[in-house]
Amino acid sequence: MRRKNDFSFNRFVLGLFAVALLTTSAALFAISYIGSLSIADRELERFARKEGMLARLVFNQSLARLDTHLRALADNSALRRGIASGNDKLVRQILKDAAEQPVGAQFELLVIDRAGMPGWIDAGSSIYDLGAILPASERARLPAGTWRLLAGDSGRDGTPLLLAVEAIPIIDELDGRVLGTLAGGYVLNDSMFILSDMVQALDTESLALFQGDRVVASVGMLRTHSDPEELYDGFVDGSHVLVDDRLLVHSSLAGSIDGPEIHLVSDHPGETIENIQDTYRTLFTPFLLYVLAGSVLGAYALHRFTSPALQRLVGYANKIRSDTSDLTYRPGKVREFNALGSALQEAFQDLKETDAQFRALIDESLQGVIIHADLKVLYVNDSLLRILGYSIDDRHKVIGQPVINLFAPEEHDRMFSYNKARESGASAPDVYEVKAIATDSTRVWVEVHLRQTRWNGVDAYYATISDISERKRQEELIVRQANFDTLTGLPNRNLFRDRLVQAMSRAQWEGHIVALLFLDLDRFKNINDSLGHSTGDQLIKATATRIGSVLDDNDTVARLGGDEFAVILSNTRSVFDVEIAAARVLEELSRPLVVGGNVEVFSTASIGITVFPADGNDDELLLRQADTAMYHAKAEGGNKLRFFSAHMNEHVARALELESSLRRALEKRQLTLNFQPVIDIGRNIVSGCEALVRWNDPERGAISPADFIPIAENTGLIVPLGAFVLEEACLFYQRCIAKGLDLPTISVNVSPRQCRDERFIDLVRDTLARTGMPPDRLHLEITESVMFDETGSDPIETLHAIRSLGIRLSLDDFGTGFSSLSNLKRFPIDTLKIDRSFIRDLETDRDDLALVEAIVVMAASLGITVIAEGVETEGQCRLLGNLGCTQIQGFHLGRPMPDEQFQGFLSAHGETSTPVAGTA
Repeated sequence: MRRKNDFSFNRFVLGLFAVALLTTSAALFAISYIGSLSIADRELERFARKEGMLARLVFNQSLARLDTHLRALADNSALRRGIASGNDKLVRQILKDAAEQPVGAQFELLVIDRAGMPGWIDAGSSIYDLGAILPASERARLPAGTWRLLAGDSGRDGTPLLLAVEAIPIIDELDGRVLGTLAGGYVLNDSMFILSDMVQALDTESLALFQGDRVVASVGMLRTHSDPEELYDGFVDGSHVLVDDRLLVHSSLAGSIDGPEIHLVSDHPGETIENIQDTYRTLFTPFLLYVLAGSVLGAYALHRFTSPALQRLVGYANKIRSDTSDLTYRPGKVREFNALGSALQEAFQDLKETDAQFRALIDESLQGVIIHADLKVLYVNDSLLRILGYSIDDRHKVIGQPVINLFAPEEHDRMFSYNKARESGASAPDVYEVKAIATDSTRVWVEVHLRQTRWNGVDAYYATISDISERKRQEELIVRQANFDTLTGLPNRNLFRDRLVQAMSRAQWEGHIVALLFLDLDRFKNINDSLGHSTGDQLIKATATRIGSVLDDNDTVARLGGDEFAVILSNTRSVFDVEIAAARVLEELSRPLVVGGNVEVFSTASIGITVFPADGNDDELLLRQADTAMYHAKAEGGNKLRFFSAHMNEHVARALELESSLRRALEKRQLTLNFQPVIDIGRNIVSGCEALVRWNDPERGAISPADFIPIAENTGLIVPLGAFVLEEACLFYQRCIAKGLDLPTISVNVSPRQCRDERFIDLVRDTLARTGMPPDRLHLEITESVMFDETGSDPIETLHAIRSLGIRLSLDDFGTGFSSLSNLKRFPIDTLKIDRSFIRDLETDRDDLALVEAIVVMAASLGITVIAEGVETEGQCRLLGNLGCTQIQGFHLGRPMPDEQFQGFLSAHGETSTPVAGTA
């Protein structure tokens, strides 16, 4: 079928060959022409170099004549005597006579300077203000016997003024004293002295002297040219340039004289290039006619031989394009085309096999694969389509679209920044986690591994994509369990304190107040005991909803535990506003509530209020003060609010007394250690113990660690207290070994304050050396807050330093802080201890059971041992054992004991065959 724009293949071959021959011939003609011009240009360049050398020689000779005259004047005996006697008239006359002597030029600067008398005799004559260029202070610094070139303003339309100057010392011939300095100078502007020598030596009538790109002096055509500086701009990379029919030669006079660089431009006839151009113009027409005739004949002959074979190749290619079932090529009469056809046949066969293998390999991969270039999708495999919710038939919808469309909009800025960094050669991650977007607009967490590749001849990126949604869900579950209350969905104590600190920081910066409300339900225990835990849970959830309904969106409501709630009022202007908000909460909570289907419950609340910064600037202190105020409100019958006041703070005074007593107890070593066993219920053996400090004050009796440990933390006494506990624990271990008791490990708690101490690592090392404690038998227990406490030394560096001593690390109270299991890979943790808050309701709370199971499984995959704390029932032991957690610590298997009692316990349960108390 013919189309309107079709053309004859014969004519195409004829025209193509003719064009090729014409192009080749024209190229040869042009090469010959350019070669001739190049030869001529090299000759002109050689001429320019010779002229440059001659110009510098003439310039140096001119300065040499002036130098000879100036030195002869400095050696004049009469001049020396005149200077020595101070006869200024005689000296001035000698200088005047010398300036009039014919030496080719007249000195425009001729000055004698004497010590303390600069410019003593000035016999120069110049129309320029040479003192502005060469003041006396500059003349004093001129080197002796060396020409210097100084530049200044001539006052003529911005033309630079060039002064060549030389200083010659005048020396007394009798005693060798320096009588003075003779300074002689010559202005190069409009100088016929040097230019006339140049014209004669360079055999030209037109010259120009440049300083930089500005004309200083000129003669001939260059003097009358409208813009000589424009001619100078033509010398970009060479020493000569053709302007119309004139040859301009550039000669640098650099090195001839110290100072600003000066140049000389000379004008010569430029006939050589013009003659070459005329010759080639004459030859071009007959050459063109000859080439046209030859190209037509050659093209026609070529077409007669190649057209059938080429048609055969085109037909074969068209057949392969539509049907790859038969790849056989049937040869024609042209040998080379047959070889090409056979090569194409082999290439098509190899390509078909390779493409099939490659596609099968990628399509069957369990990981998603995408190849993209220039931010466009070139290929996706079946797995990636499934991850993003596409069907296999939707592949065409993905290929060709922007690769950024496969990712969630909130990730676009990050992805564009990665791409920009790679294009600029900066560092960008090759492995990263990002949210992709599925066909139903849901977010899918994926992990991308990116590398560069080639695809269909272009640079591209090959990425393997793994679906990590389940892993992210597990991490988010752990974070939520650690920071949110599972019953109400409100922030728990940990998250609440974090938000309180942030609110205090903002208030301090913006200059307003923050109110903290501590709320406790009145008679909740009665309702819970009489109507059941289910009703109590409904009441707790309804209370959370009610509190939030009367507060602003910027306020924070948290459940601290049980029936205790806390509120942060961050946008309040006065205490009166705080009281109004608290009163609204009390009023909302006092309304009757129907729970359990048809049970009407009346429940009120007591609220304690403290205000930042009036009542303090520490979050823990504010919580304690609000708690104290709440108990005062409850003591007055409930359903009341009370602000914290100083008289409520009697416990502060008690804390001060405890601090003083604790200091004395540390000095007198009145504290003791108790030891709680850790039992391996899988093997029924004692696998270690935890050292716990106890204080029995002579006056107050036994004081709970919950009372004095916080005081030690706040006052810094935790550092010497921790050192005491560490040393006593090591000594206790040695006493056990001396009695033949096998104690696999002993654990000692370490506070964040101790880890921040710069001397902590040295203290541990010295304690090990002093007590002889084997490092591998010692466990130091840290909390999650230590890992993220950057107020002192780097926590990761500190933990690695501890591990380098051979000591093992345990993560205590796991799940109550802000860490995730993925962060455990960053820290050198050997053991993690699940907090008792997750164990307490293990038998009844499915969320706790799922959380503990997730922790055990993921910790096992990281090679980390798990210990469950606070185990108090046989059922808890059995559930933990079924989950794979066999390391148990709690009252059910052993309470904390004094050293001798624990040694007896250890002796009684030292054999693996002896059942441990509380286990079957």
